[in-house]
Amino acid sequence: MSVEKQIKANLLKEIYTNIDKMYDYMEQHYVLSDEHHTLIIKQLNKLKDQFYLISENSRLS
Repeated sequence: MSVEKQIKANLLKEIYTNIDKMYDYMEQHYVLSDEHHTLIIKQLNKLKDQFYLISENSRLS
C-alpha cells in the first residue's frame, strides 16, 4: 500500500470514528422515534459515503 493510500485510510478511519461518536451521542441524549433513528443512520451513512468518495477522488494536500 502506498504512503498516500495509508494516510487516506487512517484519515477515513478517524472520520468514521467521529461520525460513529455523533450517532452514539444522539442515542444517549435523545429519545428517538424509530423514524428518527432510521433517518439518523441513513444520513450518517450518506456522510460516510461522501467522505469516502472525496478521499478516493482527491489528492492529499
